[in-house]
Amino acid sequence: MSFSAQDADFIRRRTLRAISSNRAPGMHFAGYFLEFTPRRFDSGGVEFTIDPGPHCADAGGRINRAALLYMADMTLAAANRVFTDPNRRTATLMLRVEFTGEAARGQMTASGKGSGFSPRTALPESVASGCITCDGREVMRMSGTWVSPPAPPGVVMRGLPWEGGENGAERPLLRKNELEAPEKALLRNVEKALRTAHHGDLMRTLCDPLVKGSATGSMGRLPVGMQVGNRVGHVQGGFLINAALVTAEAAVPQHPLLTGASAWYISPGQGRAISARSVILQRGRNVAVVRTELFNAGRKLVLEVISNHAVEAGGAS
Repeated sequence: MSFSAQDADFIRRRTLRAISSNRAPGMHFAGYFLEFTPRRFDSGGVEFTIDPGPHCADAGGRINRAALLYMADMTLAAANRVFTDPNRRTATLMLRVEFTGEAARGQMTASGKGSGFSPRTALPESVASGCITCDGREVMRMSGTWVSPPAPPGVVMRGLPWEGGENGAERPLLRKNELEAPEKALLRNVEKALRTAHHGDLMRTLCDPLVKGSATGSMGRLPVGMQVGNRVGHVQGGFLINAALVTAEAAVPQHPLLTGASAWYISPGQGRAISARSVILQRGRNVAVVRTELFNAGRKLVLEVISNHAVEAGGAS
């Protein structure tokens, strides 16, 4: 077991608490599990925090990148949502991230500011930009575009807790015999991760795709479950781009530094699994560029990502 008994109990309690909270409309499992917490939410800007712990950081205290990308997507979405009805759906259209190289250790603070939804397009668009710091050190810069499409058929949208919606953390804690099938599956996945997570990196086991090399790049497969889902049942945008970047890194292991990426969200990530395909566009001595596509079970394109990868200073041959 890669976790102490104390850390494992902490993760189990947090998982059951987040499952119970997820029963409330609005926020989803990952938000409660990571305790995505607002500090500011108005048209002048937004700010959120996540405290590190064994649920989202490895044994060395380094925060898993999936948590960072989740936070980036959620924060920029919030920066745009201040300009719309809290009971409306918003969706990521494009996301750009840049990594500064600073270690992601310590309390995460994400800030962002949106432009407001433009009337120029039939489906109004709003852009936002921001950054993430860890104990005051800037580790990521991000920007992107959001739209406000209709909710999927049969789905009623509700505001997030900081928008006046229900705070699921105040709901009673469920007993295990009260859990539904997807919730029981998530508990089993967490127990498996507690036994198998490398270097105590729980989120890597729960949220990263299974990846293997190919003749031209790499292939990946991300099982879909509550741990990566959003409030309409699709894979959350930050977890989608994380799956793409993990697959892309496997295509260019000689360029281990991921410096930035741009992602275009084409259609919802849904189904039992998301597949990924990375192709190397350019592989030089110091820099590589990779194109990654994500598909749902019907082979419909979900996400397209172009990422930049580099060799560490002093490491070029």
